[in-house]
Formats: sequence, structure tokens, C-alpha cells
Amino acid sequence: MTSMRRYLVYVTLCTALIAALLTLETGSSQATNAGDARAAVQPADAGAAASRSEATYAYGSHTRQKLDAYWNPTSGTQPGVVILHGGYWYEDAGWATWSRTFADAGYAAFSVDYRLNFDAPWPAQRNDALSALAWIKSNAARFDLDPNRIVILGSSAGGQIGTAVATYGSGNTRIKGVVGLSPVNSPYRAWNDGNHDTSTAKERKVRDNATVLTRCYPDPADTGTSMHPSCWGTWKDTVVKNRASGANDAPMYLLHSAGDFIPVAHSTDLERAEEVDHDMPANGVKVETVPGDAHGGALLDAPGIKDKVLSWIAARTG
Repeated sequence: MTSMRRYLVYVTLCTALIAALLTLETGSSQATNAGDARAAVQPADAGAAASRSEATYAYGSHTRQKLDAYWNPTSGTQPGVVILHGGYWYEDAGWATWSRTFADAGYAAFSVDYRLNFDAPWPAQRNDALSALAWIKSNAARFDLDPNRIVILGSSAGGQIGTAVATYGSGNTRIKGVVGLSPVNSPYRAWNDGNHDTSTAKERKVRDNATVLTRCYPDPADTGTSMHPSCWGTWKDTVVKNRASGANDAPMYLLHSAGDFIPVAHSTDLERAEEVDHDMPANGVKVETVPGDAHGGALLDAPGIKDKVLSWIAARTG
């Protein structure tokens, strides 16, 4: 990386951090108390979903450590879907409609917020997902949830967090699987893809927010000007394939569109690390390319994809 490019990226990083901190300050009044629930927005079709319960809970003390729960009470227990939104690790994204869809399909659904990249650097986002999972399991009875039948569905940046949970420690004892929609499984690859003259605005946005996530830019030889001494180690930890361990990891179903600005190589690299380098059984990581250029949650609107995702989840939580 040239000195000029390094300087420009440093300026971009600082600018992003300042803007993010201003956003954090203006949004700080939205905090909820840990353990408290607040009334949720009524369903769009209240008559058709009269039995569905919706509420928001805090699983930690930070304003963004909260989750929205959607479930239909039952006399027995039901599996769960934990949703991790996308947004470049920088923005929130709503998943209420799909959460209700999963709830009405027989799942307790949890749309989880987590600390964004300007709130805290990596691995705070993975830690929040782990904390949310622990909170959900410890409160399973109130949602008629079977805590041993939970999958994660993550979109874009949330997909990276989800696959990171699947490969952290013994992921297969924690969850039954992960559905990743355009998961950014390698922020380092995204950095490189966004660092060309021909890069698109979205690719550059991923690149810039990855530098906020790690608090530095990736250069293993740059030990003198990095913003913290563990810079390269942090970047390596964000790349999910670096924690692949095969049989200890949860199965994954990873989808990208053919024209996705997060290309399918993010997932085929992870698939290779799991199944070739670490002997995960074949199809332990299933990768699919969907026609078109949809990204993240929009993939669920592609023909047949919602049914495929529901079938994959059902096969692992039934």
C-alpha cells in the first residue's frame, strides 16, 4: 500500500469514527434497562396473528444490547431462529416482517441488535451474539422455546457474525446451524475488493466500515502507525475461515447472488477450509449462488429461496 493510499484510508477511518460517534450521541436516549420488556408494535394483520406475542428485551446494559422476540405460545416447545441484521456493522436494519414470518411458521424468532462498529471494535459483535444466545436459552420457558434447537440467520455483516459464532469454540454444541445471506465471511477480502479504482460505492463502504470495526487498516508489516498493536491479529480473527475446525463447527447454508457485491468466494473459501482443510463432512457447509444481484435479506424474496431456507432450518431443528 502506498503512503498516499495509507494516508487517505487513515483520513477515511477517522472521518467515519467521528461521524459514528455523533450518531451514537444523538441516539443514546433509546436505551432500555436490562431485563425489562417494552410493548412492541402491533402486527400489521392483528386478526390473522391474534395469538402471536411480541416484546423487546435487553440482554445487556448497552443501549443496543436488546432483542425483539416474536412467538406463538404453544403447549409444548418450539425451535428458535436468532436473526442478526446487516448494515455494514455500522447501521441497524429491521427484520420485523421476516421475524413474524418465522414465528408463524412455528419458530420462536429473535431479532437481535448488537453493538455497532463505532460502539466497540471486534470481537464485541461476536460476543454480543453469544450473550444474546445465552440470554435466550436461559429465558427459553417464557417463549415456549426448546433451547437445544436454535439456528442463526444472519444477513451480510450479520452473516459474518453468525458464521463466526458457528466456528467459535464448539459451535455445534451451541447452535444447530447458520443460514448466511451474503455473509461477509472475510472482511479482509472485502477490504481488498473495495480498494481499487473500479470498486463500487458499496464495496468501498464495506472496506471503510471494516477499518472502523478493527480500528485500523490491514497491513501485517505496518507496526509503527497502526492504531493499536494487535491490528493484524484482529483482522485475522474477523476472517471466519481462520477459526474453521471441521466437526466442532455448526453446519452452514450460505447464499449469495451471482451479482452480489459480497461475492460467493467469501463462502466457498470457508467451505474449503471446513471440508478440505478440516474434514467437516460433505455438505457441512452448503453454498448456493442465486440468480440476479440481490443482497442480504433480499435473497429471501428470490424465487424458491424462502422455502429452501425453511426446509434447511427444519431439517436441523426437527
